[in-house]
Amino acid sequence: MTPRSATAVLFFGALPLAAPAADAPFDALRARARELAAKPHQPRPGKLDDFWANLTYDQHRDIRFKMESGLWWNQGPFSIDFFHPGWTAKKTVSLYEVAGKDDKPLAFDTALFDYGQQKIPAGTPPPPGYAGWRARTHLNSTDYMDEFLVFLGASYFRSIPAGAPYGLSARALSINSGLPGVAEEFPDFTEFHLEKPAKDAKSLVVHALLEGESVAGAYRFTVTPGPETVMDIEAELTLRRPVQQLGLAPFSSMFWFGENTHPRPYDFRPEVHDSDGLLMELGSGNLHYRPLEHTKDRFRHCVFSMERPRSWALLQRDRSFASYQDVEARYHERPGVKVEPVSGFDNGKLHLIEMPTRDETEDNVILLWEPTPLPEVGKPFRFHYRLRWLRDPAPSGLFAVKATRAGNPVQKPDEVLMTIDFAKPLNPEKKVGDPKWDDATKFKPVVTVNQPGVKLIHVGLTDLSMPNVDDLPAGLGRGEDLHMPQVLRAFFVLDPGKDLHDLDMTCELQDENGKVVSERWVYLWKRTH
Repeated sequence: MTPRSATAVLFFGALPLAAPAADAPFDALRARARELAAKPHQPRPGKLDDFWANLTYDQHRDIRFKMESGLWWNQGPFSIDFFHPGWTAKKTVSLYEVAGKDDKPLAFDTALFDYGQQKIPAGTPPPPGYAGWRARTHLNSTDYMDEFLVFLGASYFRSIPAGAPYGLSARALSINSGLPGVAEEFPDFTEFHLEKPAKDAKSLVVHALLEGESVAGAYRFTVTPGPETVMDIEAELTLRRPVQQLGLAPFSSMFWFGENTHPRPYDFRPEVHDSDGLLMELGSGNLHYRPLEHTKDRFRHCVFSMERPRSWALLQRDRSFASYQDVEARYHERPGVKVEPVSGFDNGKLHLIEMPTRDETEDNVILLWEPTPLPEVGKPFRFHYRLRWLRDPAPSGLFAVKATRAGNPVQKPDEVLMTIDFAKPLNPEKKVGDPKWDDATKFKPVVTVNQPGVKLIHVGLTDLSMPNVDDLPAGLGRGEDLHMPQVLRAFFVLDPGKDLHDLDMTCELQDENGKVVSERWVYLWKRTH
C-alpha cells in the first residue's frame, strides 16, 4: 500500500550555531567510524550461546541486575545498570569506562546478576557482552536512584523527566523508514564509552560508535536529568553507500486511537496513545500543530519541507486521566520530547509516518528529519541537536490545540463536521483575581482546504469556558485554587464531494485585525467509510 504524501513548505528563522566541543574519546570514535565506512560492513564477532539466545520472555525476565552492583554505585550522582542478553535482546555491545586518560573495557560479569530460578547447564559460556545499559540518579527523591535513561537494541534510547513514566523512543538514526517496497535498515550502537562523572557532576557524558550496512558514525551524548531531562547530541556520520532516505533525530511512538478515531477499537478505554500531536515551531513565532491519527489498514505519510527549523516536538497534550481510564499504563502522564537543532539542519524535510497497528504493543508512528541534500558517500557529515524530554512545553501565549473531532452533521451524511478545541493557557493558572480570559467575540476561525471544489459551508466559534466551567473538555473541571484555561471551540462544515478520499486542511484563530492568536491546526482528513 502506497503512503500518501501531504507536503507543506515552512520557512524558519536562523538559529545561532554552536560549535561541537572538542573531546578525545569522541574524536577517536569519529576517526574509527571514517575508517569503518571506507570498508565493507562486517557483522560483529561474538556468538550468543543457544541457551541464552533461546530464553523465553519469562526466563529472561527472571534475570535481574543487582542494582547495588551498578557502575559507580555510591560513588557519585550516577549509577549504571547492565542488561543481560537473551529473548529478543540477542545482540551485544562493548562497554568501556573512561576515567581521565584511561578507557577501560568492562567485561561481562555474571556476578552482577540474580538468575532467579534459572538452571544454567554446566559448561554454558557466558555472553560475550551486555545487551545494553541504563543510568540512574536521584531524579525524584534523595532516597532512591531512579532510572532515567536506557540504551537497548539497535540505536534505540529512551529518557524521562522527573515524575514521568517511559513513553516514546528515540533512535540515533533511521534509514529508509516507511518507504513502500524498500527494506528499512537498523544500524546498531556497537560500543559505548561512559565517562566517569565527578562527585558534583550534573550531567552524564557518553560516547557511542554506530555501525550499519550503509553507514558508520560516532555520537556524543551529554545528558542532564531533571524536571526537563536535556540531552545534547553531537554526531558525525559517513555513508558507505547511497540510501534512499536518511533520518536524523528519529522517534518512534504509539497512537492506537483517540477522540477522533473512526471506527474505534472495541476497548474499555476512551483513548490509547503515547503521543497525540506534532508541534512545529516557525522562525516567525507561529506554531503549527498536527494531531496524530490512525486509519485502519492505511498509511498516512506527511512531509513538511523546512528551512532552518527552530524546533519540533512529539507531545502528549491530553493530560486528563478520564481520557484514558488506564491506571497501569498511565497514558495521561507520558512524556513528550522537543528537538532543538543546533547545526546541520539548515534544509530538509520533516517526515511524519503513521502506520496501521493491531493494538497498543506496536510503535506505529515515526518522526524523522531528512537533510537536503543527502550527505555524499564517503564524506563525513557532522550535526548537533538538543532533545528536551518533558511533560509539557511552557505556554506560548497563543491558544494551543487541545482536541480534534470529526463527524457528520445531523442527517447530512455527505458533509463533514470538524471541531477543534483551543486552550489558553494549556495548563491551569493559580487563582489571582478574575480569570485571564480573552474577549472571544473578537476572534474568528480562518479555515483553508488545499483541494479545489471543496465547499466550505459554515465556520463558527464557541467559547466553552464560561457556561461550562464545571465540565470543560478533557477533564479540565473547576478547581478551588486554580483558574481553568479558556477553551474555545472552532467548528466548520464542508462538503468534500463523493470522489474525494483525503483532504489537507488548516484552521487558526485570528483577531479583528487579522493577528494570529492560536497555533495553526494542520490536518490530513481521510474518508473512513
